[in-house]
Amino acid sequence: MRMRALSRVLAVFALAVCAGAAVQAAEPATRLIVGFQAGGGLDSVARALADALNRDGGQKVIVENRPGASGIIAIDAVRNARDGDSVLVILPSGSITMTPHTNKHFKYDPRRDLAPVARLATYTLGIAVGPQTGAATLPDFLARARRSSALAAYGTAGVGLSPHYIGVKLAGESGVNLVHVPYKGAGPAINDALGGQIPAVISTVPALLPAARDQRLKLLATTGSRRDPIAADVPTFAELGYAGLELEEWFGILAPAATPPETVARWNAAINRALESNALRDALASQGFAPAPASVGAFRDLVIADYEKWGNALRGTGDTFSN
Repeated sequence: MRMRALSRVLAVFALAVCAGAAVQAAEPATRLIVGFQAGGGLDSVARALADALNRDGGQKVIVENRPGASGIIAIDAVRNARDGDSVLVILPSGSITMTPHTNKHFKYDPRRDLAPVARLATYTLGIAVGPQTGAATLPDFLARARRSSALAAYGTAGVGLSPHYIGVKLAGESGVNLVHVPYKGAGPAINDALGGQIPAVISTVPALLPAARDQRLKLLATTGSRRDPIAADVPTFAELGYAGLELEEWFGILAPAATPPETVARWNAAINRALESNALRDALASQGFAPAPASVGAFRDLVIADYEKWGNALRGTGDTFSN
């Protein structure tokens, strides 16, 4: 009698466990979409974040790369997500707040088309050149580029992003006709600079630093208001007389506009907890990114401020930075 009763209890327990496992297995993973190719700095940050969130245990996150069009393909995937889809996008600030002003073929307003969730990290940009240029300083490179059109080109992660803007501003302020060569991410642009296919590349300082430390590229200048701590021997553009090239960037997470506020708040809390973990902070620091958590409200205010800043900066220039 007791054995039969115990067997019934165990059977019920086993069914409950199986049912719970089935429910857990049925819960869809959240897709974290990256707007650039695998292997770049943003992709590495996304994968480190996904690992941290998965370790937290409250959610399952998988990284999905949707490269192309300076992050627009990734934005479209989130903006047009079906009801019930659990999806986030990670992008550099330029894709979020600058692209709406620079791409005449694709218009969206981050104030109404996306829901800001969390800021991850801040960083600066830099320009680096390959050894084939023979340049040791920014003035030296610009002088050589002025004399030889073969040296007057630079690659970036795509059209209409802040590295492209820095290149256009540098050309305008220096008087050197620098040709922009867009790629589908920073990694391919850096690889072509290393291989000598392009003379220069403008990207994030963390992305450029490994090759610069190995002396395969020469980092000439950075966009910070002061020297970047991870590249303290490299002057800022402002130090070299280009005050209009001062810029600090950030990575952020956004969700579809219809995402409920409580879901946005839950993701913000989870991401900020992840940013407190040694694993994610070390992953960011190892690449030269500074963790920069923010509340939902503070991040939303930053998105709006930067969107309006770029609108004012680009209005009336006559250049949409579009292909």
